[in-house]
Amino acid sequence: MKTNYRLFVTYNMVILTTSTDAQSFKVIPRSAESSVTFELTDKSKRTTSAVSVSVTNSNGYMTVTGSFSLIEGRFYSFAIKNGSVIIYRGSIFCTDQTNFNTFDVHSGEYTTENTYDNDFVIIWEK
Repeated sequence: MKTNYRLFVTYNMVILTTSTDAQSFKVIPRSAESSVTFELTDKSKRTTSAVSVSVTNSNGYMTVTGSFSLIEGRFYSFAIKNGSVIIYRGSIFCTDQTNFNTFDVHSGEYTTENTYDNDFVIIWEK
């Protein structure tokens, strides 16, 4: 009997700003490396570029620090590599908004129907 196993990795989206100053975020990589390659892909343009970053490792977390040239409202994907091996893959959303409690990426995308009153009828037969 052949069994197929799939590895499902979940990750949180990193939120960065349009600032060209150094920004940092933490990830949990597959391995702790002191020197990595950071590839950033703009999902709108489908272009990939290498970004110079520095990393520090502590208690299983890798802190990535770099100067990113991002555009407001865009989504990016990134890969952190040790040579040709990907040790972390994630997503970035760029926004200068700071009130995250009321921020919704999908604002206006979903609508709710509130014309129903939730009354229902149960038909019972003996």
